[in-house]
Amino acid sequence: MPYIINGMRDLLARGENLPTLPTVVFQLHRVLDDERAGARDVGAIIERDPSLTIRLLRAANSAAFARPGQRIGSVQSAVAMLGVNQVRAVCIALAVVKAFGQRRGGLDHTAFWVHAAAVGMLARRLWDRFGDDPDISADDVYVAGLLHDTGLLVIEQHFPREFAEVLAERAANGGRLWQVEEEHLGMDHGAVGGLLIGRWGLPPYLAEAVTNHHHPHQADEKLQGLCRVVQAAEVLCTDGGVGLAEEGSADCSPFDVLTELGADEGTIEEIEAELPTLSEKARQFLA
Repeated sequence: MPYIINGMRDLLARGENLPTLPTVVFQLHRVLDDERAGARDVGAIIERDPSLTIRLLRAANSAAFARPGQRIGSVQSAVAMLGVNQVRAVCIALAVVKAFGQRRGGLDHTAFWVHAAAVGMLARRLWDRFGDDPDISADDVYVAGLLHDTGLLVIEQHFPREFAEVLAERAANGGRLWQVEEEHLGMDHGAVGGLLIGRWGLPPYLAEAVTNHHHPHQADEKLQGLCRVVQAAEVLCTDGGVGLAEEGSADCSPFDVLTELGADEGTIEEIEAELPTLSEKARQFLA
């Protein structure tokens, strides 16, 4: 089975057929770097993209964000309710889902995005409790969690034969998908996703978190905490029934990964108890 490293480099260099993010996402990043910018500025940018506006309002009214009985009817109201940073995170999430479209290969895309959304939501929750970098917001960590498996979509859509062979190898011999990828393709889906995020021009810490979500110890020392949070979120979701069957078992136990973050036994039980509600919110957010 040939390594895909050179093919991946060529794909990134050409940029042909790679999913792209809408201009509005980059405009949101720029405006939020301006301390003078506020909700009105953010809303004005989003409203330039009617498709994104519709999807944002649908998401804002989903169980993932809306309060019971509340109805959000405008972008300005959505920004006021969610806050500018969370709106940016949601817009990135919606843009990535749309960018990959419905092209299908060896993955169940519905299960993929439910898993991605659940990991993003849980990663944000864990960062609120255990985050160790004040320069990275919980909403940024949500984006890292949502994008953590994006490399699987790139491999599936651009290297379908190799992907099918890797899936067959894992199905026959067990193990974890990312380890089979490293052995047979020369890089795992985290590394592939990190390269794509770099090409999109998103913040480097997002690329680092995606690249190393299965092996946080390999990350830049300053970002290992972020990578551990994303890994912990995926481990918990996988163990709690919101994983991807194609990926195999979790990297470690929820107890071990949460203990490493600094959680005590009571906190671990509390977080695990939240998973059913969180997974249902993930399903509704992407409905």
